[in-house]
Amino acid sequence: MLLEFSVSNFRSFKDEQTISLLAGLDKKHPGNYVRIGSHKILKCAALYGANASGKSNLVRAFEVMSGFVELSATKMNVGDEIPGIVPFRLSPISGPQPSHFAIKLLIEGTVYHYSFATTASKVLDEQLWAGLLGGSEKLWFSRQFDQAAQEYRWEFGDLLHEGESVLKERTRENGLALSRAAEQNVKAVSTFFQTLAKKAWVLQLSDSPLGLFLQTARRMAQGREFADRVKALIRDADFSIADIAVEEKLPDSETLGALRKLFSESVSKRLDDKEFRVPSIRTIHRVRDTDAAVEFSMEDESNGTQRFFALAGPVVDALEKGALLVVDELDCSMHPLLARKLLELFQSESWNPKGAQLIFTTHDTSLMQPALFRRDQVWLVEKDASGASRLRSLYDYRKPRSTESFQRNYLAGRYGALPSFGPTFEDLETP
Repeated sequence: MLLEFSVSNFRSFKDEQTISLLAGLDKKHPGNYVRIGSHKILKCAALYGANASGKSNLVRAFEVMSGFVELSATKMNVGDEIPGIVPFRLSPISGPQPSHFAIKLLIEGTVYHYSFATTASKVLDEQLWAGLLGGSEKLWFSRQFDQAAQEYRWEFGDLLHEGESVLKERTRENGLALSRAAEQNVKAVSTFFQTLAKKAWVLQLSDSPLGLFLQTARRMAQGREFADRVKALIRDADFSIADIAVEEKLPDSETLGALRKLFSESVSKRLDDKEFRVPSIRTIHRVRDTDAAVEFSMEDESNGTQRFFALAGPVVDALEKGALLVVDELDCSMHPLLARKLLELFQSESWNPKGAQLIFTTHDTSLMQPALFRRDQVWLVEKDASGASRLRSLYDYRKPRSTESFQRNYLAGRYGALPSFGPTFEDLETP
């Protein structure tokens, strides 16, 4: 489970900002967290703020970190630019400095604290520490680039001595030692690497949902149990859909064109395979007061229904695997009650027995309710006078009390993180 994520000198984030899913002392909503020993770890966190405040940049930071961990050893070559690294640009001293990312994950009773600092061309610092929750951490490995000597200084803990020589020899300056250790089957890092690279997913719901749409449909076509859970979720969401039928068939030219635009060149090559199939989805509605049923193409359903279906696959996957889902614009084309339904799934002990987590950005203040969230689950992002994004939770305030209306106070400007408007049309003077 995610405990903390920190970022600095990345896009709109200048100084280090941290989002924490360690619960505070509030006693409300015990179902909203997982208790492990004396610690409580939250299942959900919501990010609010004005447009361009930095909410999406926090999601991008997590995406850059997890993507670099997953791909640096297998998909990058010497001299390749590290993807996604964009430093804070509104300060004369930030540009040449590295972007810094750090994460704390709790996995099977062990807390892993991993961080790296990198420019677009070179990793300058990388460290992995681990220990028991609430206990001291021990160093597993570190590498720091010595500018004077123009070489890396390495240090290894006892558990990684087996991989010491291969990591020193084979880790590129534009790659991560963690990724190289996993690629070289260094067993000590396997659990942490697999969790960060394979069980932490970022979804951009403002983009076309076609990729998620096809992913959900294909999983349904290939697995009966998965399909049944998606269907149950769709029925519970009250779209008047009684059933969903999925079959795989040859794509038409329009679908192939859309897929070529959506996917990378390497993936697009698979589209030339004459045996390539795409799932076809049909929704089944019952005719009222009869036994008759009518089939519709999923394309005939509303945008909200289509996006909910696309998101249903990753949600069911996350709940089954206890994964972390980071979603930008959860409420995009979705009714507030549907978004609330998803949150209730993650915060339900029966639907979420493995401690899956959801972090999401939203403008939907109807979700900002004490009946749904604790104060430490609501985070605000706003920019300071220098244009740098700042991050804080409602728990950082002495007020509001847990019984107050978070939504009313937020819209009244008591917490900040609201857009600042100029003069209204009526106030503008004509020449």
